[in-house]
Amino acid sequence: MSIEIPGPRELAEHCDRAARITNRVRPETVADVPRGWARVRAGGESDEFASTGFNRVHWFTLESAITDEELRETVGVLRSRGVRRAFFWMNAAGCEGSGLSALERIDAVLVPHVRYVVLARRGGTCVPTRASTLVVRGMSARELPSVLGAMGERFSPESARAACKLVESGIAEAFAAFDGDVPAAFAALIPDRAGDGFGHLGWAGTVSGSRGRGGQSALIAARVSRAAELGLRWCVSETNTVIPTSLNNLIRLGFVAALEWKVFRWDDRAGA
Repeated sequence: MSIEIPGPRELAEHCDRAARITNRVRPETVADVPRGWARVRAGGESDEFASTGFNRVHWFTLESAITDEELRETVGVLRSRGVRRAFFWMNAAGCEGSGLSALERIDAVLVPHVRYVVLARRGGTCVPTRASTLVVRGMSARELPSVLGAMGERFSPESARAACKLVESGIAEAFAAFDGDVPAAFAALIPDRAGDGFGHLGWAGTVSGSRGRGGQSALIAARVSRAAELGLRWCVSETNTVIPTSLNNLIRLGFVAALEWKVFRWDDRAGA
């Protein structure tokens, strides 16, 4: 039996909007590049890993191969802002055939051994597949700083500030799972009211001592249910396969893999 989910184009456009929306609270600036946009923080190299790298180019909505000219212009934008390393996130169509050859000509290398997956399901009442002693509730902007501060091992001061700004500005709703009065896990829901409405599940983290206790499953269920309350038809989440816990939690709660980003690492060898 097939499961109803949005089409690839709808999902790609939603993920692009969600990334742009959340970038408003981050220190990186946005620069236009051909058929996409770049999130850049000037000076030096980005992180070693794609998921945490702050310099990145988003080509989620590409429907045809990237070209040499588009890559030359993009590299020029990155260099003009002092960027020496960036990760290119793209729809698979962008790196097929001639697109892959063009990426190879600028020494962009596919990130190995990991898949970057977009999953989706209908919004609706959702119940965790197993019970947890952790208690989940929504968080106000006022109480969020102390909650994230207590989870300092999981959220850097910069990440915590950005999460607080998301909620303060009304971009996101925050949820946390508690062991008594102690916060054990956190996650956010970013509403996107374009089309039939999407709820983007992101910004999740669990403190090390509380992993395996069902906190994130409960937070997924709470956000899927909340999305339905807000009148959002779809729920979407992005994860990867390095640590499969998140992926497995989403699948158990009715999400299905719908898209897969191809991620390339570019280092400025010519400009070094």
